[in-house]
Amino acid sequence: MKRWVSISGLLVCCLILLTGCWDSKEVQSINFITAIGIDYVDKQYIAYAQLIDFSSIAKQETPTSRETRDIWIGRGEGTTLSMAINDLYETSQQQTLWTHVKAIVLSKNALNGKLEDIFNTLLHSGQLRYTPWIYATEHNIPDVLSPSALLNQSAQTIELFEPMRLYKQHSGYEPIRLHQLLDGLREPASVVLLPSVSTRNETWFNGDKTPPLVRMDGFYVISKGTSQGRVAGADADGTRYVNYERVHQYPLYVYGNGQKTPDLTLMLRDPKTRIKARKQGDGVTFDLVTSVKSSITEDHGAPRTPQAMEQEAEKQIESQIRDTFEKTKSHKIDSYGLVEHLYRHNLPLWKQEVYNRADPLQRFKLGKVEVHVDILNASTYKYSE
Repeated sequence: MKRWVSISGLLVCCLILLTGCWDSKEVQSINFITAIGIDYVDKQYIAYAQLIDFSSIAKQETPTSRETRDIWIGRGEGTTLSMAINDLYETSQQQTLWTHVKAIVLSKNALNGKLEDIFNTLLHSGQLRYTPWIYATEHNIPDVLSPSALLNQSAQTIELFEPMRLYKQHSGYEPIRLHQLLDGLREPASVVLLPSVSTRNETWFNGDKTPPLVRMDGFYVISKGTSQGRVAGADADGTRYVNYERVHQYPLYVYGNGQKTPDLTLMLRDPKTRIKARKQGDGVTFDLVTSVKSSITEDHGAPRTPQAMEQEAEKQIESQIRDTFEKTKSHKIDSYGLVEHLYRHNLPLWKQEVYNRADPLQRFKLGKVEVHVDILNASTYKYSE
């Protein structure tokens, strides 16, 4: 009997010493920020925070209009970013956490010399991870943070939060994460291609409405902690072959002489470019050798061999590489990362031609541009191995 009393007493003591979850809170009692926007206007930082109601994370069973969706955008302002964030807290009603941030959107103004200050502040708390997708925009940030979703899907499935799914199908502008931008900011000659986003939609309709949908529409070239400028449309085509980390697939429309309709469409993937720099005259000449795999998706031209098709594609890609170089160079934009190439592979030449020069790109030229296109198959039929 005494033994049972002793055991009972021990159990009671253990129960008394057990800690309970007295301070725990349900998820409904916490503001989880899912996206951040940063602007800089008239020497004032403006911080935007996106909140998404947990009930909208799963697909809704009944249609929900854009006006009644549970997306809230907070706005704080201050002479420092810390002050702007604290301004958000004053009316947040409950505790706010930044541990679930999946995307960061920076305004065009915030790119001009403010990046170091912005990320020193955002990362100081230790809540923000290094893995959010990061973008820039020249449009209104609240519009970018409150877009629509197709087929009434969750707002967490839009391209802003899951860009790689679409990029693997259509490699237009390569998405990057925060740590990739930070790595570039810390290097003296690195170039980072920061994708730009908008909500301009002229493609998808819902009745007579064209809801705003997130889309990547170009990239900003970031070097030495500031923006060199934005590149978009056809001006960005050459960069896809030279300075993207990975291209999963992207269409190439090959036009005949004077034609407005392509007679050949190839799906390109995995372009690789080798760059060799050489001193020539009063500047630097870069020779490029590009190889790319492809498959035929459309062929409306006259019957010809795969080798003839490859030659047509090679001429078009070479033209795109040269056009992009000349257009970006005229705007003092180094989208090919040629300065970084010199810094990493020919430091003496970098010191001679780049270091302490206001516009080193003016002394850069393209020499030989050699392109090799390998057509592997047409539809399901292989041409070569």
